[in-house]
Amino acid sequence: MADIKELYSGILTSLHREAPHKTLAKKLIINVAPTGSFTNREQNPGQPYTMEENVKSVVEAYKAGASVWHAHAREKNGLPSKDPKVMKETIARVLEQCPDIVTSVIPYADYNAQGVDLIKPCVDMLTAAGPQYMQSAVLLIQTTGFSEKFTYSITQKTLTDQVKYLEDHGVRPEYQSTSYQGTKDVLDWLVDTGIAKDPPLMNIMTGFHGYSHGSPIGPDPWNYIYMMTMQQTFPAKAVKGVCAGGRNWMPFSTMAIMLGFDMVRVGMEDTVFVYPHREEKIQSSAQAVRKIVAIANELGREIATPAEAREIMGINAAAKRVGAGKAEADALA
Repeated sequence: MADIKELYSGILTSLHREAPHKTLAKKLIINVAPTGSFTNREQNPGQPYTMEENVKSVVEAYKAGASVWHAHAREKNGLPSKDPKVMKETIARVLEQCPDIVTSVIPYADYNAQGVDLIKPCVDMLTAAGPQYMQSAVLLIQTTGFSEKFTYSITQKTLTDQVKYLEDHGVRPEYQSTSYQGTKDVLDWLVDTGIAKDPPLMNIMTGFHGYSHGSPIGPDPWNYIYMMTMQQTFPAKAVKGVCAGGRNWMPFSTMAIMLGFDMVRVGMEDTVFVYPHREEKIQSSAQAVRKIVAIANELGREIATPAEAREIMGINAAAKRVGAGKAEADALA
């Protein structure tokens, strides 16, 4: 029988020789979504409505650690706005105080159109104002709209045309889906064909977001497994993001941080409550950002600056491609 001292010595030797795990050894991008199209003040009295409130919410979240802003705009009466002029003014006011923040916009503007025509008014106006006004654009990878008033169809042609249009304007597409099928469509139609530029930005919608969009990724905690397996289907070079909604936004975000996702989106667009099991309502998007910063710090993950977020998301490379394209066009003219 081996000497007990020798046995313990072998165990201790194995423990201290364990190699570092690299899963968390990269910067975390925090994306803030302060206001959206669905949450109102009846649900949460603190929900930003006016442009001033929206801008203040973004600035506070930026100062708390958010490097990306998922931009939505509201009209003066608090109703969601898809007017590119309102969006442009909102972004301009934020950029006055946060000139280096990454702007991520849902570009849908003309709800009577499909394909490029659906996004063209927003893309044209914002990119004409300057590249900082629209650095990435969220494309919802699903087959139906949110309501009878807005029903859109995604086909290989409509999605391909939108992606090409965005890339031609120096805007990085973010592919946001709730299902394996959505990811497969992006792989088959865009990645494998070389249309999607590296790195593809792949976002999973989880929590109540996923549930309300007809996906298995619902509020049940067991659906963490769905998120864990779905990210395995992403392209090897993908920048992986999670948009967690509903009561489980913080547990889903924590899981994403632990799994090495590159980006998490949090804020008052996505949740009314702070915790899954309590009725405490979220007070501000900055509050959510501070919690994610604290969790990431405890797990040893550093928070990405806006400059680092642009590099990770391929925004700098997209700008260079557009610059090179314009130079070539000028040479041929």
